[in-house]
Amino acid sequence: MNGPVPALRHHSSGRGVTDTEPDVIEGVRSRRAGLRTAMSALEYALAAPAPRRVDEWRHGVRDALSSLHEVWTRHIVETEAPGAFLDDLVEEAPRLYNQSLRLREEHGEILSILLEVDDRLQPDHGDPEWVERLRSVLTSLLVALARHRQRGADLVYEAYAVDIGGGF
Repeated sequence: MNGPVPALRHHSSGRGVTDTEPDVIEGVRSRRAGLRTAMSALEYALAAPAPRRVDEWRHGVRDALSSLHEVWTRHIVETEAPGAFLDDLVEEAPRLYNQSLRLREEHGEILSILLEVDDRLQPDHGDPEWVERLRSVLTSLLVALARHRQRGADLVYEAYAVDIGGGF
């Protein structure tokens, strides 16, 4: 490895295994947990029944989407800001530059979808076809987020040889 090695500490994973991992992993796990929670809330809102209660359904989806947008924006700032996680990771493992660039690109793509969908939640919509179209777009968004999390977990493993866990 080139450059300084991140500070290491012992960590009990709660599964009876003690791992040695960089301190930076705690921040990654925290972001992943928040993102997963927000994704689950959106999936729950999308799965709620919409017939004869489109306004209630829309409000649930809007609230979940708003939380996801907030978590996603924080995720972008905490990973992309100068000197933040992705910069540190590439400094530690320059071979992972292209993978980190892909994650950065996905950040913008997903943020664009979040902003576009927020415009679609206006009260003048509400027919059953509209609900189905929106569910389809947001389900695709959840898939994109899940794939982003998978690529992020792979990147962390490649850089630090640490399994941050799929459940986080």
